[in-house]
Amino acid sequence: MSYGNHQRDTQQYLRQQIEQASSIEQVLMLYDGAMRFLLQAKTAIEAGDIQARCNANGRAMQIVAYLIDLVNPETGGEVAKRLFGIYSGLLKRMLEIDLRNDPAVCEELIQAFRSLRTATAQTLADQQGSRASAPATGSVIAAPKPSEEELEKLRRNAVA
Repeated sequence: MSYGNHQRDTQQYLRQQIEQASSIEQVLMLYDGAMRFLLQAKTAIEAGDIQARCNANGRAMQIVAYLIDLVNPETGGEVAKRLFGIYSGLLKRMLEIDLRNDPAVCEELIQAFRSLRTATAQTLADQQGSRASAPATGSVIAAPKPSEEELEKLRRNAVA
């Protein structure tokens, strides 16, 4: 199998994973991507590669901007408002990566995403454990199936 075929097969697999994932699983994937890009930004800072830092941080910022767009304060109530505040704060802090060129800021943000991921994964586990109970009336995340354009962005971020 050639490298091109392998890459195409990998992208097809990732697309299927994204399409079949629940809203919360998609959020977990986004957190993973943000952490991966922040780690790349940190590594780039340590290597003195300003362009790579800017590119990686920019991609992490795109993920957080997308997360902000997913939050639905109208139906999610207080939880959605908190998530909006958390994501907005993360985005503002990410600006400091480019301003300060400080790997410690990257590490701080990676830890914040780890905490969010842990809490979100626990929520998913709790939901899966209580499938027999009545469904919730409101949703924190307004996440209809992503459009083809959104899927393409997620795929590019997942394989980069």
